[in-house]
Amino acid sequence: MGAAGERVPDATRRAGRSGSAERGCCVSFIVTSNGDELSLDVPRRGHITALDIAWSLAQTNRFSGRCIRPYSVAEHSLLVCEILERDMGLNVHAQLLGLMHDAHEAYAGDMHTPGKDQIGAAWRAWESRWEHLVHSCFALLTAHSVWRREIKHSDLAALATEKRDLMPSSPTPWPVLAGVEPVGWVNLRSVERERMTWEDWRDRWLDRYHELDFARNELKVPLR
Repeated sequence: MGAAGERVPDATRRAGRSGSAERGCCVSFIVTSNGDELSLDVPRRGHITALDIAWSLAQTNRFSGRCIRPYSVAEHSLLVCEILERDMGLNVHAQLLGLMHDAHEAYAGDMHTPGKDQIGAAWRAWESRWEHLVHSCFALLTAHSVWRREIKHSDLAALATEKRDLMPSSPTPWPVLAGVEPVGWVNLRSVERERMTWEDWRDRWLDRYHELDFARNELKVPLR
């Protein structure tokens, strides 16, 4: 079995021994944090859980790990969620969507934007498929259609803040950040943040998810 949980077909094993055999087709799946085998071809919705997403995002580094400290997609998602609440005054539906806006990366994987642009349509199709599936599993499709622009604005504000606080200095402007200001109420290099472990960010993401999901469902907060 491969490192990512893929079955290694007989032909590939033979190739490893001989160095010349043809590659065979393999059954593609990933092993989730609780040991489920999630098919990449026909994924089961029951294998896509908030806990598994939190676990994965908390261990997935933003910017392919090139920040000045470990900075995860989970921490980024919490920042996006907080910007939607504090700076934009949006409700729990928008905040939950902000928290979940990169949740599909727990299954599709994460890649920096220049790499996505190089791959082009194939990557966009792959990513969109998983984004739609995750939004469907967590009843976020309608919220996505309503709050998509606000999520993008918050995501860019988070990106500008990350560039300011966490990225090595670079003389070249980032075109995507033209006219976007970082937020002033957070310091991503604070001692408190630097001391937090990936488990802390996993738990903080999951706690926020449950809080927002409860408010959405039990308190019957309207979509707008």
